[in-house]
Amino acid sequence: MKALYYIGDKAMEMRDIPKPEPKAGEYLIKVRANGICGSDFEGYMGKTGRRIPPMIMGHEVSGVIEETPANGKYKKGQSVVIFPKPFCGVCEYCKAGMVNVCPEGICMGVMDVNGSMTEYIAQEEKYLLPFAETLSFNEASMTEPLAVAYRSVHKISQEDINKAKYCMVVGAGTIGLLIIALLKLRGAKNLIVSDASAFRLDIAKKLGAEFTINAREGDFLDHVKEITGGKLCDYAFEAVGIAPTAANSLACLKIGGTVVWVGNAQKIVEVNMQQIVTTELTIKGNYVYDFEGFIDSLKLLEKKSININALMTNTYSLDEGVQAFKDLENNRDGKMIKVFLES
Repeated sequence: MKALYYIGDKAMEMRDIPKPEPKAGEYLIKVRANGICGSDFEGYMGKTGRRIPPMIMGHEVSGVIEETPANGKYKKGQSVVIFPKPFCGVCEYCKAGMVNVCPEGICMGVMDVNGSMTEYIAQEEKYLLPFAETLSFNEASMTEPLAVAYRSVHKISQEDINKAKYCMVVGAGTIGLLIIALLKLRGAKNLIVSDASAFRLDIAKKLGAEFTINAREGDFLDHVKEITGGKLCDYAFEAVGIAPTAANSLACLKIGGTVVWVGNAQKIVEVNMQQIVTTELTIKGNYVYDFEGFIDSLKLLEKKSININALMTNTYSLDEGVQAFKDLENNRDGKMIKVFLES
């Protein structure tokens, strides 16, 4: 079978490898769609250290059951989304609902763990989620990034969302745009979005953002002060993960404000500690998703509760995977947002 390998910085390669043989209790899944995550691309560019070549990336995945284990509850031909983060179900973190930090293993397609950018994968039953025929395979593979956004926006209570006068989203990539959609679904008002791409800011407006800031035009904080009448923001969501945007996500907050950091591109960033201490700011980290939030995200997609069509910009076949990453490398205008590999 074919598999798309990351073999070094800015280097991908199609390889023929053996088809996986499911172990006891595992299903064989024919992969139908992979979303290329921003972390896949940053790994490809050699920026994060979270992809160790040679390996197969991919964790935003949907497919069809081709082989079932004895006594399996799902049937051959059933369409499924895969929950890509291993969890044991019995440790203190799993019992607290934090399967995202379970030490059982890291997410598929990360570090040196092979992922789903291939024709077939084998997977345990507990990680499979069937989905309705109302969804295409590409749409279903959006469950994973939506679940990241879902967990982040639920770091803030509904009561606090209702009370907030201004909210900020820094970064209008896939995750940032999904955060916008979910915040509007939860009733957030006066939502401000900052990004360096006019194209992506236009999509942010279509998703309901009331205000946008082009990071290439003028001073970020001056724009925020102008929009808010000097009051600044109650909450911010950082969806890029580099030092300048992390700094902006703190700078835009009012006294006592809270930021949720979702981006994970740069390992170490400097922060203004005196600002955090003297204005009593709160920083909340968000790492991927919990299992219930993943299920809820799939349900939102099935119900068409949010419009993801504007984010789904490009589709390639798995065979064209090398070219897909090259095209993303040249995506200077930001018009490629969510890119899919179909197989």
